[in-house]
Parts: sequence; C-alpha cells; structure tokens
Amino acid sequence: EATEIAGIVKIILNSGLGILATLDALWWQTHASEGQKREFSWLFLWDKFPKFVLGYFICLGILTIIIGQGIPEGEALQFTVHSMSRWWFSIAFVALGISTNLKELYKNSKSTGVIKLYLMSNSIDI
Repeated sequence: EATEIAGIVKIILNSGLGILATLDALWWQTHASEGQKREFSWLFLWDKFPKFVLGYFICLGILTIIIGQGIPEGEALQFTVHSMSRWWFSIAFVALGISTNLKELYKNSKSTGVIKLYLMSNSIDI
C-alpha cells in the first residue's frame, strides 16, 4: 500500500512540475529583461514544447491497443519495446553528455537568472 501511495504522490508531483514549467515559460516569454512587457505568442510555446511528448503519447496509444488485446505478439512486442527503450535512453544520455559545453552553460546561467528560477521551482516542489 505504501508503494502505491508513493507512486501516486510521485505522479502528482511530476504533473505539477509540468504545469510549473509551462507557467515559468509563459512568464519568461512575456517579461523582457529590462522590465518591459512583451506580447504573448502561442508560437513561442509550440517552438519550445518538446515534440517527443507527442510521439510518446502516439506510441502509448498504439501499444496499448496492441498489447491490450492479449495476443502473443503483443507480449513479444512489449519485451522488444522495453529492450529498445533502454538502448535509446543510454544513447540519448551519452549524446547529451557529449554535446554539453559546461563553460558556456555556466556563463549563461549566471547572466540569465536560471539558477534563481531553478531554486524557486524546487522550493515550491518541496
């Protein structure tokens, strides 16, 4: 029972972080660095939205339909997808590490206030 409650709490926190990240993006998009207001644009949100989320939901729907029918091919497909997801996660993790320029990341984070935003977001999450 405790693991089920912990899972539910984790899901709620993760959904709250998604909402908080969207609100942060809206705030950063509408406020200029000089304190001037900028015009809101839905195109900005679409540009910044991670498109892999849409692919995830499409795959989730297709796999739910195939696996939910209880056919043997569905079980084999579930194992294959699980194995492939581990490999793709490993490849993506390594690729992110290779392409990260820590000097530039540190320099940009000091000038944009990202560290303050990160600390504010995590204090709300706690």
